Amino acid sequence: MRAAAHTVAGDATNDYDHEHRIDDTVPEGPWAMYLSRDRERYDFIPFDFDASRGNAGYDAGRLSHWLNELNIDHLVCESGPSGGRHVWLNLEEPVDARTVKTIAQLAQSLMPSLDIKPLSNPVTGCVRPPLSPHRHGGISTPQGSLRAFLSRSVDADQVRELHDLLIDLGAEIHIPNTAPVRGERLDADGHPYIEGPKRPLSPRLTMMLDAPAGTDASYTLATVLAGCAHARWRYDDIAELAEASPAFEHVRTARARSGGRRVPRSAKNRLRVLDGAWKLAVRYVASHPIDRDGADPEFPARQTSVVTAVQRAQERADSLPGLWGADRASRTARTHPGTHSTRAVLDALCLYLLQAVSHVVEADIRRLSADTGYGRTTVATALHTLATPQGDDPESAWIVRIGDPTPPHGQRYRLSQKFSTEVQGLNRTQVLARPTTPARSPWLTHLTNALRPLAHDTFAAPHSLGRTAGLIYTHLQPDTIQTLDELQLATGLNGEQTRRHLYRLVEHGLAVRVPSGWARSLNPHTADTVAVDLGVDGYLADRQHRYELERGRWAWWSAEVAWMRKRRKKRRGRRAPAGVVLFRQDDRTDYARYPRGPNGRPLHHDAIALVEAGAHSPTLTAVA
Repeated sequence: MRAAAHTVAGDATNDYDHEHRIDDTVPEGPWAMYLSRDRERYDFIPFDFDASRGNAGYDAGRLSHWLNELNIDHLVCESGPSGGRHVWLNLEEPVDARTVKTIAQLAQSLMPSLDIKPLSNPVTGCVRPPLSPHRHGGISTPQGSLRAFLSRSVDADQVRELHDLLIDLGAEIHIPNTAPVRGERLDADGHPYIEGPKRPLSPRLTMMLDAPAGTDASYTLATVLAGCAHARWRYDDIAELAEASPAFEHVRTARARSGGRRVPRSAKNRLRVLDGAWKLAVRYVASHPIDRDGADPEFPARQTSVVTAVQRAQERADSLPGLWGADRASRTARTHPGTHSTRAVLDALCLYLLQAVSHVVEADIRRLSADTGYGRTTVATALHTLATPQGDDPESAWIVRIGDPTPPHGQRYRLSQKFSTEVQGLNRTQVLARPTTPARSPWLTHLTNALRPLAHDTFAAPHSLGRTAGLIYTHLQPDTIQTLDELQLATGLNGEQTRRHLYRLVEHGLAVRVPSGWARSLNPHTADTVAVDLGVDGYLADRQHRYELERGRWAWWSAEVAWMRKRRKKRRGRRAPAGVVLFRQDDRTDYARYPRGPNGRPLHHDAIALVEAGAHSPTLTAVA
């Protein structure tokens, strides 16, 4: 078991920081039991409802009602005087951690007071069992017989039924609004699609459209939508089929809670189900590149390897909060090897790796600047810091540069090999645990949500609330109450800084103060309103526009340099003063002649103005 830590005054904390053997004396304070016997498969599934997150009693009652409809034995406990609830399932056979985490994420979307941390971490996840003491007094009080807790009564089929029921009730795992995967585009209404000419569906899919959906209607829908996305269909195309095709039965109806029949969905619910399923299908097709043989057999192994490397890098970075404890312009940055901007750049590179499902990505400072909100100079400094080894070993750095950039491409990077899936340093007495396949979508969600507030005018623009306030805002969550100590540990800031900027966030409606801590405002548009009130809205958009002009100028100049280095090229000949140019006088194939002064030197400022006017277009045929 794990036992709670105590303060100097002897009060129990909510930090279970040390293990305690069950054959020793009973711990003086609260204690919790492990949920995973072998650290990869769960023996118990306890749903931990926290009163600070919402109406724990109501959510626990809803779950108990659904479990009763499925005839799943369970035990409800009132966890203590704070009003929390625990709903326990004792499994006949251990269930793998991925399945448990998926069920927890689905359940949380329906019951916001559910804390999924114990069900998301099989290594250290633990929950206080029935009759165990609470740190504020009292015990975890069972609301029924302990038989459901003591006897292994929930089988694998019932776990799958619970998973399916949550989906039918409308549960869904949030899909992050990340940068589109290569080949993915958005139409005028914001619906994704795979770029390319529309193709007819295969005979198999055509047959599936006209055949009944079968017993698993959701699987049939996912298969059909993936085939439509691969054929370069768009949302409007599949929306026309939703009302008539039997394969779209999951969109029109939901499985009833009993009796095996299906009940109609509302019009609003039909649109929500179709939108979500289409986004998943397009993202899946875009993330699984298909070669000439029609398959990519290396993709699953590559995805597992990339996600594992990113996960290890993030866990290492999270374990060293003091390493990112200063802004670049602050005095304390002189004694810190890393800064908040350095961590933001590391998170952005990890996000690119996940999006590309590749160990090597190309990243230029302007793209990193757009995604992190920091300027080019700050991003360049952060990249240098991350790529600087701590000695002679280049793999001791966080990231490693691959080759040299060749225009118009940028520098390529990869994570250090110490974060790879290769296990090093094992001796013959150590035993490897069974490998698990980490989930990619939660990391995409986490990194996207961590970067989005940083790239906002409210925190990035001059005379705004500032980077430090943005850092604190990033760590605040709308559904989680955090204490001042937790925010200090997460941000690396001292108490005075954290408190001052928290009050500024509250003053502008970006955070709320509750008796037990702080939370982010539930209004997602508040940051946009604050930017307008501060007069800083549009700052990052203007900077991004300048960067786009600089990219265009760089591409134009790179083409000019390539043409100058070309051997036996056709040069423009001398022409009569009254002559009329009917055809191009040189063999430039992409861009017009780069602007130059009387002495032949390039005029880069003039090139910027011409780029803004559209004169750098590769289709330009007139002579500059």
